[in-house]
Amino acid sequence: MEMEYRLTAREYWDEAALDRDLKQAFDICNGCRLCHDLCPSFPALFRFVEELEDEVERLTRSQMETVAEECFQCKICALKCPYTPPHRFDLDFPRLMLRTKAQRVQRVGLSADDRFLGNPERSGGWGTALSPLANWASRRPGVRSVLARRTGIDPRRRLPPYAARRFSRRVAGRPVPPSPDVVLFATCTTEYNYPAVGEAAIRVLEHQGLSVATLPGERCCGMPALDGGDAAGAQARAHANLAALAPYVARGVRVVALQPTCAYVLKREYPFMVDGAVARDVAAAVVDVTELLAELVQQGKLADDFQREVGPVTYHVSCHTRMEGGGPRGRRVLSQIPGTTVTVAEACAGIDGTWGLKAHHYEAAQHVAARLMGALAERPGDLPCSDCKLAGLQIQEAGQAPLHPVEVLDRAYGLS
Repeated sequence: MEMEYRLTAREYWDEAALDRDLKQAFDICNGCRLCHDLCPSFPALFRFVEELEDEVERLTRSQMETVAEECFQCKICALKCPYTPPHRFDLDFPRLMLRTKAQRVQRVGLSADDRFLGNPERSGGWGTALSPLANWASRRPGVRSVLARRTGIDPRRRLPPYAARRFSRRVAGRPVPPSPDVVLFATCTTEYNYPAVGEAAIRVLEHQGLSVATLPGERCCGMPALDGGDAAGAQARAHANLAALAPYVARGVRVVALQPTCAYVLKREYPFMVDGAVARDVAAAVVDVTELLAELVQQGKLADDFQREVGPVTYHVSCHTRMEGGGPRGRRVLSQIPGTTVTVAEACAGIDGTWGLKAHHYEAAQHVAARLMGALAERPGDLPCSDCKLAGLQIQEAGQAPLHPVEVLDRAYGLS
């Protein structure tokens, strides 16, 4: 059997075909159960099937959509699954859940929560323009409770700060290199919330002798929209980013993403969202910034003129870093700093884009993040570090906001 995962395919939008593919997939998962403890999707699925005495064909559309809603696209099940392509079962559970959400939105429309969370350009634009007010409001429980009714974000969830000056405006005066080695895909978290990550990345990459360009007209990668079922919104963003990146890629410039989720989407999802060679060519040119630095370590080319020690580090490996095949690559990079010991925490932070921000997922998200929080509690004196700034919202609950690996290197080189 062959399941459909391409947004551009007619069968992707066929309800009967989706019903067939879901039941075939759920029958496979019910027989395997290797992923029983990964996320809330699988316990929900197995509970429904057991109530129906293992008769998967009796699952209702509502039950199947509940399973999809509990999937937060960490992608770890795709790493563990023995039936992913190329296999005759052709099973890609996370992409099948995205297809389910997309059809639901096509049928009933976007929820208010997903409309807000799926458009970080709008919220980020307002948040940075009104950053003192936005940051004040995010710390006021009463205000947060009122906002929760409009945004769907749990009042207890720590929110990222909005920058007073977004990243693209901070770097607008930089000279444009005529022949860059890399072009940054800054990502929404860098653009609106943590511009210091982008500035550190530029300094660190230039310190390696690389010429760095920034990308005019960058849009959100599209994952927040895709995660809420807004396939059209995700595709529009993909088309815009591909048009902006294609001229660089055609000249052999690598695309360096500063957030593992965005790197994953550009690499792995764009060829499923947009047909043609451009999406495939851009995907092949994308690299996560820590991945690029790990390449330099492997080649013996990472600059070793460190000026400062940073002490022991606990490095969190995000789910999408794992899905990209990166594993603890940050450890390889950070271990180059003299006097630094790196402990790896390879566990989910339970946020995963928009899922863990939502009020109705908050308790489940805390359960998912429990193993990570336990690992952090064991090493309270370490400097926390993570490639994922959204995961950092959960990590900060342990006491200290984590730095991105490029921020740690920036500090160790004495560049900032």
